[in-house]
Amino acid sequence: MAKIKSERHHWWPEGVSAYWADQEGGVNWLLPDGAVRRSVPKNFGVIGNGHAIKLGGDLEKGSVWDSSFESEFQNADDNFPSLIQWLDTLDRSGPPFDRPLAERIKAEEASDEQFAQLIECLVSLAARSPMHREQGVALAEHLRGPLPERERNSLIGANIQRTLRNAVRNLGGLGKALVAFSPEREFLFGDGFYNNLTTNGEHWHSPKMFVPLTPWMAVLFTRPMSYTSDPRLFTLSVSAAEADALNYAVQVYARQMVFYRSEAPSISDAYALGRHQIFADDRNSVDALAYAIPGTPDRDANMDAILALISNNGAP
Repeated sequence: MAKIKSERHHWWPEGVSAYWADQEGGVNWLLPDGAVRRSVPKNFGVIGNGHAIKLGGDLEKGSVWDSSFESEFQNADDNFPSLIQWLDTLDRSGPPFDRPLAERIKAEEASDEQFAQLIECLVSLAARSPMHREQGVALAEHLRGPLPERERNSLIGANIQRTLRNAVRNLGGLGKALVAFSPEREFLFGDGFYNNLTTNGEHWHSPKMFVPLTPWMAVLFTRPMSYTSDPRLFTLSVSAAEADALNYAVQVYARQMVFYRSEAPSISDAYALGRHQIFADDRNSVDALAYAIPGTPDRDANMDAILALISNNGAP
């Protein structure tokens, strides 16, 4: 029996975090209380044995039931550098930003292979994020209360180990993506970011993600219930105000870690709470941008009345 060695597993892979280094080679971690910790990128986004499932009773000897799913992310990690380089070469609109959004969104070409790689890389970041790990143990802790660390980590691993492959298979290379470039404001990254990925990824209804890849570039992916299949890739340069709104979404979904390169953000009320949160409905900056992608359906305004009724506990 081969013992599984203890390893540092990155949920923020070095092929991505390296782009967040400033001129001195460091990146900044902003905590909910306002404290800032600084180090080289590879030291952030790490969980010891985060992708290992250790079920044996003896930590030193290990057991035949121990396993690792680190290899699930290898293809995405191998492709991240070339993917980011390719996305950064795409044509994009520039200022003035007072033009209507529809006039600033540009269609781009993407091969089946390029689009499939884009999807896998984006989903890989969501599937191994601390936010998704918390989802993997949320039900058990709701029913049983706080769990011992080792049991908790094993349960997380068992519940999320196939999320990436299931989600990629479920998506089937289909959907629409918008690459957002921010020339006036840096994007943020966090231990949670806007996405509605399910725990196992297999039954993922109306998938949607907003994933910052570099301080100047993020990708919005969506696959509505109905949409036109072509074109499927678009670019957009966002204004400082638009970038701020998208960064707010990152702070809503983050819990303890918001990373930035050189522009220290203000701490939002949502991030100051120190817990992963989600938007209650689709009236937010990410969804507004998703509805603006050509070929996607408009927002269903009829849902507003239903949401209002729910908020008022059924009262008219």
